[in-house]
Amino acid sequence: MRLSPRSLTLPAALVAAGCALYSDVVIQPLTVLPTKIERGADVVTMLRKADYLRAVESAAQIDAKPRKTAAELVALGSAELAAARYDAARQHLRAALDLNPFRTTYAEAAWALAQVEYMNNNYETALEWAETATRSGLTVLQWHREYLAALSKVQVYRFSGLPSDEVAMKMGRPDVPRIDVRMNKAPEKVIAVIDSGAVLSIMSERQAKALNVKRLPVARGTFFGLLGEPISVEFGLIDSMEIGAIVVDNVPIAIMPDEKMRFVVSGKKEFRIDFLLGTNLLKEFKLELNYSRGRAVFTRLTSRDRRPAADQNLFFDAFRPHVRGTVNQHGWYVFILDTGSEVTYLNETQMRALPINVFTPRMHGATLQGLGGSKKHGTKLTDVKIGLDKWEGTFRTLPLYSGEEERAVGIVGENFLKHFDVVIDFGRMRVDLTRR
Repeated sequence: MRLSPRSLTLPAALVAAGCALYSDVVIQPLTVLPTKIERGADVVTMLRKADYLRAVESAAQIDAKPRKTAAELVALGSAELAAARYDAARQHLRAALDLNPFRTTYAEAAWALAQVEYMNNNYETALEWAETATRSGLTVLQWHREYLAALSKVQVYRFSGLPSDEVAMKMGRPDVPRIDVRMNKAPEKVIAVIDSGAVLSIMSERQAKALNVKRLPVARGTFFGLLGEPISVEFGLIDSMEIGAIVVDNVPIAIMPDEKMRFVVSGKKEFRIDFLLGTNLLKEFKLELNYSRGRAVFTRLTSRDRRPAADQNLFFDAFRPHVRGTVNQHGWYVFILDTGSEVTYLNETQMRALPINVFTPRMHGATLQGLGGSKKHGTKLTDVKIGLDKWEGTFRTLPLYSGEEERAVGIVGENFLKHFDVVIDFGRMRVDLTRR
C-alpha cells in the first residue's frame, strides 16, 4: 500500500498463484564491485536515483554554500525524510520555503514537511502542511486531509506493559509471517499478518464489527489494488492492542470489505485475512523475525533509539520501507521490503531504465495474486541474483511485472527473507540478515 498526495495503492499481502519455482533460491555472500555502483552527480540526481545515503552525506557541503537553491534544499530534505533524519529534513525543507521558490517547488517542500510530521505521528502539523501544499496547487485528496484532522487530537500508539516481548510466529500456505494479537480486550485473539508492504494496518469489515472498532469521522477513502482497481475503505481506531505483553492503545486502521481480504491458495483453498499489521504501526518497533524457531520479538523504540546508522540500508519512500540492494551484483537500488509478500519480484518499468541486462531468457506464466483475489500476469526470468545486506540469492526463476507508479526496482518478499533470521530495526534504519 502506498500513500501519495493523491491516492493509496495497495499491493499488500501478495501470494504466488501456483508457482512452486519461486522458492528455489541459492544463498551466498554478496560481492559488489565499486565499478558497478551507480552514482548521482549532485543531490538532485542522487534523489532521483534513490541514492539516499550519499545525498544525506552531502548536507555539509550544501550547508557551506553561500548561495543555495530551493531545488537542492528540497532534494536534500527529501533524502533526509527518506532516511528518517527528520530534524535535518525539517531544517532544509523550511530553508527552501524561506527562499520563496516557484509554486510547484513550494508545494513539493510543503508536502515533504507533511510527510515528516506524519512519520512522527504529529497529525495536526501534518494537516497544516498538507493544506499548505493544497493551496500551492498540489492535489491532496479531501478524505486524506479528513483522516489527518480526525487523528490530530489523538495520542496514537500509546504504549504500556512490557517494552519488549517474544511471541509465536506462524508461516505456511501462504508463506507470510503471522502472529496472534488481542484487541479491545476481546476474549479471543486475532491472527495478524506482519505486512511491511502495507502503509496502514488493515482490518476486515466483519472483524471490525466483532470488535466494535471505533469509526473515524472520515469520508470513505479509496485504495487501489494489484490491478489498479479501486477499493473503498473506512477508517477506525483500535482502543487497545496486545502483542504478547506489549500494550498499544489508539492504533489507526483502514477497514476493508471482507471479500477484498481473501486469497485462493494451493488446492483452491480459500485463505482469508482479517488483520494486517502495517508499517505505520511496525515503525514503532525493532522487529526480530526468527523463522527457524517460529518466533518474533517486538521491541518498542524510544526517542533515544531513533538514531539512523551511518551504514543504514533501510529508507522510506511514500511511507513504505525500502531496502538498498543489488541486481546481478549492480547497485545500489531500492526494493520495497514486503514481509507480507510470498514472492520477490522485479519491476519491469524500472529495470528497463537500468544498465543491467536481465531480460533474457524469459518465460511466460508468472501470476501474482493480490487482495480481493485479483491476479497480475507477467513473465519469469531465470538465474537472477538479488543482494541484500551481506547476502545474495540466486533465483532459479524470478517474476517480472510492470509497475509504472513504483520507483523501486522490485519487491523483496518472504521467499528470500525466510532463509535468514531477520532484524528490521526502524530505529537504526537497518535490515540485518543472519544466515540460518
